[in-house]
Formats: sequence, structure tokens, C-alpha cells
Amino acid sequence: MNKIPVIIDCDPGVDDSYAIALAKSHPNYEIVAITPVEGNVPAVFTRHNALCLRETFEMEHTKIAYGATEPLVRPYFRDASGTHGEGGIGGIKLPDPTRAPEEKPAWDVIYEEAVKYNGELVLFAVGPLTNIATALRKYPDLPKYIKRFVIMGGGTFGNVTATSETAEFNIWVDPTAAKEVFEKLEVYMVGLNATHAAAVEVKDFDEMLEITASGKNKQSDYLNKLTKFSKENSFERGQDNNVIHDALAIAADMNEDVVKFEKFYVYVEDREVENVGETVIDLKGESGKAPNCWVAMKVDQPLFVKMMKDMCKYYAEM
Repeated sequence: MNKIPVIIDCDPGVDDSYAIALAKSHPNYEIVAITPVEGNVPAVFTRHNALCLRETFEMEHTKIAYGATEPLVRPYFRDASGTHGEGGIGGIKLPDPTRAPEEKPAWDVIYEEAVKYNGELVLFAVGPLTNIATALRKYPDLPKYIKRFVIMGGGTFGNVTATSETAEFNIWVDPTAAKEVFEKLEVYMVGLNATHAAAVEVKDFDEMLEITASGKNKQSDYLNKLTKFSKENSFERGQDNNVIHDALAIAADMNEDVVKFEKFYVYVEDREVENVGETVIDLKGESGKAPNCWVAMKVDQPLFVKMMKDMCKYYAEM
């Protein structure tokens, strides 16, 4: 069986790390590229983390192509380091990478890989959508080469309370990019309503810690430290690291039973108004516009948690 080519556009990131680890553990995926963008933490960290994660999870054939360092239009003035810790991955120190990134930028690599695989590529975007929008601007024919486009972003409520209680962080960081992407690609949107419904409980983190502690390799060691950070930084410090947002987007494609999607018309508000960054979902069909986005509406939380534990077992037993 031919493997499914996958690109993960991300801003690593605690939950990005889980997402990459989950995708790498799937026997039918081939991660052909990781394209870091500025988001959770500044690009200097997301880029470094992407390079380090490639080596930690032994993805020797995976390209790392650097993406955007700022949004298309709207100034970027905050990050999520409180949730993700020093450096973006919980303060965990990984060995410095020994391999360099691609010379070409993220948008060129995304397009070239999509063309190479002739419409079979699954593209995940679990950070701000700047790289994807830039690729679409430069290569208008990109959509015909994408088999499925899955994002972690948006949803029926927001988490950027300092500016807009209706906006989710990834969309809010670059709403112009998100608006353009939603207009040009068919989006499978795994938003906050879905990710919060899949939150991991203390007992499950404890089991993940036990599993990863049994592994004797760098992958299990990293996941053990990451899980320890997630547990402490959520239940003890009030952050939401028990919500492993980005991994749910990967899981939704891996197993169709994890997330149930419904199709609605969705647009992104990118004007400087009160709800800037909101994914406005026409749940009642009142706009008269054709549905353009598959919205995650129901989640099988036990199944998602099982997938996370199975992923931990995969690395522990290597």
C-alpha cells in the first residue's frame, strides 16, 4: 500500500509536538514536509523546534521549509508562550539540530510537493494560516493538487479574550490569511468546540506518563517530558494544556470516527471590528450562501484519548 503524503504546517508548540508525533506513528502516513510559521512563539523558536523534532522523531526524509515571520497585514503583537512554556515546547531542551532547512520557503515546498503527488497530498495546518495563504497567492492552482485540507483553528467560540472572545488564536493571529484560505480551499475545520470536547483527563495523562516512562529512547523521553509539562501546566497552573488541540486535527483524518463534521458556510472576519478573527459559522443557513467548510461538531473523546495512548505505546515499544 502506498503511503499518504502529508505536510504539517505548524508553529511548534506543545500540541503541535503531539500532532507531529501522532502523525509519525501512523503507518499509512509519510510526512514529506513540515513548514513552521510564527504563531505560538516567535519564528526563531518555531523553526528551531521543527528542526529538532525532525531529528527527535527520526524523520530523515522530511523536509523542513521555513515559513512566514509575520502576518500578511495585521500587526502581530502577542504569543502563547504562557501556554507553551519557554521556547514553545514546555522549556524542554532538545539537542541542537544537525541538519539544515530547505533553501526554498514553505510556500514553494508546499506547492512542489502537492504537484509531485498529483492530488494525493493531505495538508494539515495547525497554526496561523499565513504560509497557506501565501502559497495560494503565488500558486492559484494549488487547490487542485490538495486531496484534503485539515486545520486546527476557529470554532464556535474563541480563546483570545484580550481582544475578541469570539476569535480562536490561530485564526486571530492572521485573519486576512485565514479569510483568503477559507475562500479558496475546502476546509475541514477542527475548532475549539471540538478540541475542548476532547480534553484529556488527569488519569489519562498519568497513564501516558507511565507508558512513556517505560520507553528507552529519545522519542519516549521527549513525550514523557511533554506530557509532564501538559499535566502540570493545565491542572496545576490553570492553562489549557489538557486540551491537545492540534493532535485532534491529525486524529480526525486518521480515523473518521473521532470527529463528525457537518458542512456550513463559514467566513472569517478580518476587519478591525470587535470580532476580528472569528470564524463566523452560518449554522442555520440564513446567509443563503452555499456551504464551503466542514465544521467539526461532535467528538468521540474516549477514542481520541485511546489514540494518544496508543501513540505513546508505539514509541515506548520501538
